[in-house]
Amino acid sequence: MALSLVIALGAFAALAILGLAFGIGQRAAAAELGREAGAKAAARLSEAADARKRLAALRLAEPRIASARDLLVLEAGNFVEDCARAGSYDPEGVAAVVDSLALVDAWLKEADESSIERRFDLPDAIPFTEAAERTARVLREKAALVATRRAAVTGEIAAADRIAIEEELK
Repeated sequence: MALSLVIALGAFAALAILGLAFGIGQRAAAAELGREAGAKAAARLSEAADARKRLAALRLAEPRIASARDLLVLEAGNFVEDCARAGSYDPEGVAAVVDSLALVDAWLKEADESSIERRFDLPDAIPFTEAAERTARVLREKAALVATRRAAVTGEIAAADRIAIEEELK
């Protein structure tokens, strides 16, 4: 019994020493961290893809909002595809897409309230001056941020910078 205990402890110690010497434990831990990071990236990209899909499905009568939303949907689609291809994501880019859906929802709520107030000749309970212009401007800013974050994730160099590099090399 004592001999088997000593053999078992010796085998355990030998395996532990071999594991430390060859880095088996560290590689397994690193692989698990990589898998968790990949799963988190996929979940966050899924959030952005869902928000993009919902934004694209909205019917917006206001042309300024619709145009800004269309630009954002385009940039968000490129962002999600390129991030999925790279196996990474950018938290700021995802947040910009998800936040944009909340912005459009807020604008729609204000538009509904304004419509009811006009219909029943009520005073504006919560004034929101230049709602369409302000919302469209913010959506365009979000689209620009998403495009910038996409370029950062993919390592893309802007066209103007590429041309400047080529000119300097000549």
